[in-house]
Amino acid sequence: MKCKICEQDNPEEARFCANCGAKLVARVDPTLVVAVPSPPLTAPEVVVECMGFWIRFAASIIDYVAIAVIFFVLTPFAYGPGSPSVIFLAWLYHWLFTGLKGQTLGKMVVGIKVINAQGNRPGLGYAALREVPGKLISAIVLCLGFLWIAVDRQKQGWHDKIANTYVVKVKPRREGEKGL
Repeated sequence: MKCKICEQDNPEEARFCANCGAKLVARVDPTLVVAVPSPPLTAPEVVVECMGFWIRFAASIIDYVAIAVIFFVLTPFAYGPGSPSVIFLAWLYHWLFTGLKGQTLGKMVVGIKVINAQGNRPGLGYAALREVPGKLISAIVLCLGFLWIAVDRQKQGWHDKIANTYVVKVKPRREGEKGL
């Protein structure tokens, strides 16, 4: 039996689609069919899993190792870890990766992604808002904005709330499918 929503083939005895979860309509004798208006079809709601503090912390450690390697390669005789050029490189790295891809290298490794409320990558504008004033505010008060992730119902830090972003688990892609 073919699902009318996603066109997935399902066993004849199935009541719900194995792919999208939509209710399957049993086949009936065409002579018994009466024209009844049906409600418009809506897309099934997508449920995402928001990621908590520790996995995001692990991703940030990987990111800072990557930034250190990049900085070491680009400027072997740099001023030191607190120099403005290191801070600018870290900001540029987070801003570009988050805005263009939704993931930094660390997030790619641990399988998480930054999305906006519509489920898309945040884009450069919201990524800039999240990475500069958002993370500055999260850090300035004893890093409470980052620790907030551990207690927030939607696992958002203050920087996520400011930019209206969420960090979610990346859904593995099936063949021929666009993933989160």
